Amino acid sequence: MERVLVRGILYRHLAALKRRLPRRLKGIAGSGELTEEAEVTAQMRQKVAPLFPVVSATELSRVNLLIPAIDLEHLFGGYIAKFSLARRLAEMGIRTRIVTVDPNPPLARDWRNQVESYRQLDGLFDSVEIEFGRDGRQPLRLSPDDRFIATTWWTAHIASRLAKGSGSGRFLYMIQEYEPLTVPPGAWADLATESYDFEHVALFSTSILRSYFAEGRIGVYRDGVDEGDARSLVFDNAITPVAAPAPEALAKRNNPSLLFYGRPESHAARNLYEIGIEALRAAIDDGVFSDQWSFHGVGSTGGAEQIDLGNGRVLELAARTDQDSYARLLAEHDLGLALMDAPHPSLVPIEMASAGMIALTTTYGTSKTAEKLAAISDNLIAVSPDVASVAAGLSEAVGRIGEFESRSAAAEVAWSDDWNQALDDALIEQITGLLEVA
Repeated sequence: MERVLVRGILYRHLAALKRRLPRRLKGIAGSGELTEEAEVTAQMRQKVAPLFPVVSATELSRVNLLIPAIDLEHLFGGYIAKFSLARRLAEMGIRTRIVTVDPNPPLARDWRNQVESYRQLDGLFDSVEIEFGRDGRQPLRLSPDDRFIATTWWTAHIASRLAKGSGSGRFLYMIQEYEPLTVPPGAWADLATESYDFEHVALFSTSILRSYFAEGRIGVYRDGVDEGDARSLVFDNAITPVAAPAPEALAKRNNPSLLFYGRPESHAARNLYEIGIEALRAAIDDGVFSDQWSFHGVGSTGGAEQIDLGNGRVLELAARTDQDSYARLLAEHDLGLALMDAPHPSLVPIEMASAGMIALTTTYGTSKTAEKLAAISDNLIAVSPDVASVAAGLSEAVGRIGEFESRSAAAEVAWSDDWNQALDDALIEQITGLLEVA
């Protein structure tokens, strides 16, 4: 009987969602239209389909941090932040559980060890529970006093329903980007935008991203700045630590090199891979780079390849690497190119700056400005997100490569590389206050 009731509720929810969807949607970055209505709506329904928990007064209360899945191939900085928040909550005595809401791909036997191999995640699963919400083995069991943290737009849809059934009626939204920019326009973007209308409090990644929401009166800021500030907190994701280079070490390098954060995948369109490649070609054609320069790329989830930059120059694009190898790679280069056409400043250009590189990135509206980024480090140069501006920025950056003293000094960025500082005890106490954890 319970299964029949669940199916009936689910059918009504999915039918209502299907009526809201257009027949066809445009793809990402001009890649064409998605498939027919039945397939598109199936994708959307799967994304926001509710979990059906069993709520029991005998269950111990927890903070449930909702994530899409545990996918070891795409464990980028945003996931590290989620796991780090779970770890810090547990260390402060809060019973914490990570709950996946997407069907999880098969995992290697040592997947826990692989997750815990990332910096400051050692022993994560000794203190934090894990529940795979879609594996079908058992229902998610909740206490009436459970609290929920959403970490993406579709986990916010799910968290909103769970919060209404137990807890305080609202959830904490960990916001690491303005996510309508990360999905196809149309109904996908509408669903992402809708997530900010749910009853929630917010934890923003960086004050720069928070200012974008404040300026646009989005989410917790819809009723003004004072209301938004009272209902939100901010943290800075810890960057990968790289020792600041000495001026003498920078001066000894014979052949300067450029490192491009190149992500050609369609889901990473906001990293402006094509604009970066075209700007490099334009700068090379204009004679910005001498013959001594070499060009390298990192960040792709595909295999290694060579990209023709014209005039006999080649970009060696390597596959994504582990954290330690990435830190060593940062320390070996002089100029960094890491573009981000979104309000979040991105950690990569800050990490490049901390390695003593002159790092070129992009601005976004009035919230992510060149002045705000330069306040983090004088090694950061920010330009408009177009080929001509990026090419001009490359020329400026090359002209500053010989400023070894200032590059070394600016490597001391105004940013933490320690998650215990990024999510310190005072901030965790404020977070539990927003969650109304007893």
